[in-house]
Amino acid sequence: MPPFEAVNEIKGRFGVDAHSLRDINALPVDIKEAIYVGLIPGDLFAMYGVDAKTFRNKKGERSLEFIYPPGEGILKVSLKRSVEDIDPIVYIQLRDTIYNQAEFEWIIINDPDSERFNINRNPGTQFLPPSSRFRNIPEEIRAMKAGLAPGQVHRGLHKFQGIIDLLEQLLSSIRISLIIGFPYAYHNAIELERIGFFYASGRDMMERIHQGFQAGGELLSRLDGSSPFRQPGMEKTIRGRSWAIHDGILGEPWICPKMQKIVGRKARDFTFPDAFYL
Repeated sequence: MPPFEAVNEIKGRFGVDAHSLRDINALPVDIKEAIYVGLIPGDLFAMYGVDAKTFRNKKGERSLEFIYPPGEGILKVSLKRSVEDIDPIVYIQLRDTIYNQAEFEWIIINDPDSERFNINRNPGTQFLPPSSRFRNIPEEIRAMKAGLAPGQVHRGLHKFQGIIDLLEQLLSSIRISLIIGFPYAYHNAIELERIGFFYASGRDMMERIHQGFQAGGELLSRLDGSSPFRQPGMEKTIRGRSWAIHDGILGEPWICPKMQKIVGRKARDFTFPDAFYL
């Protein structure tokens, strides 16, 4: 059931007019799960053998899990093919803000059939900040050569746009009009630009980075082959730039921009206008 239909059902059955995740979390389990399951693209259930109604896989294990504490505007959704899998297929973490907005903290999408790269030394986390001393350099090199971006442990499934569309349906149905995100890496910011997010802060930094990779720019001069992540030519691609930034080429910490999207907004922002991903 699409999220907006589930919310309309709430209004009809319970007379509840939800205006936040906190409101939804206060509802009976079966109703809020009927809403939140709509954040998962429907084809993933058939693809990985999970029943979209019972949330169980062919072994009878519950493969779709929710954390939705009553009294709090927090939601965590995790879809796995099997409880034995280390990484989820989809992991979504959202929260309300005090200004009747929604912030997504994580949307992670993994192809569970693809090779896993142990890019960090702690298997309990997928994200490492740029220049982290906990980096696993050999695994990062392997991941980069396989076409992954910083922070990826698996190849993705190209479902990010679809999940954002489903999220917008849900938020629109409860009359939340603004989504906030803090991209943890350069390529994440560019990806958000391309689906309609704009900068509340950090655009100046993104433009300086772009200029730095132009002819005569300081960042371009640092692509000197001194590490596998600083090879000439990496300035031409989103992924190449992101690996160089992950390697500390900025000479200063990466400060996550604050990005916002008006629900339904289609206009796009471009700080790397001629970019391609590979």
